[in-house]
Amino acid sequence: MRFSYRFQTLLNWKKNLEELSQMQLAGKMEELKKQEEEIERIKGLRTDSDRRLTEESTKGMEAGAYLLYKEFGEDRLNDLLRKEGEKKSTLTEIEEVREELIGFMRETKILDRVKEKDLRKFTDEMEKSDQKKIDEMVVMRRSSSGTTR
Repeated sequence: MRFSYRFQTLLNWKKNLEELSQMQLAGKMEELKKQEEEIERIKGLRTDSDRRLTEESTKGMEAGAYLLYKEFGEDRLNDLLRKEGEKKSTLTEIEEVREELIGFMRETKILDRVKEKDLRKFTDEMEKSDQKKIDEMVVMRRSSSGTTR
């Protein structure tokens, strides 16, 4: 007789959902990493622009050039604020996916434990059945050998 787990399809489905959730989490983490790199790049641009503005203004510069530097700085600030907002949104999504993954992992673990318990029960029943057959064979041999004496 072969062991058959009644919730195997559900277990397989939960494992697939867990794997999919892990891939989603990895994708979100990669997205977060790119956003952080972009934020650092924008901060670098702003720092560079501020440094150049300071250098140029000490030498003396035209008002138009000064306004251009200031406008560039403001645009980068707006970019930075937008990217920070996207980063917060991504962090929220990561937390949601992480919670979902934890749920799938718990469900999978529970189903695995039930499967192990059912397998032990099945194995015990098979061993008892085998022992019963062996005992019956021994009794049959003894009864058949006892009548020939």
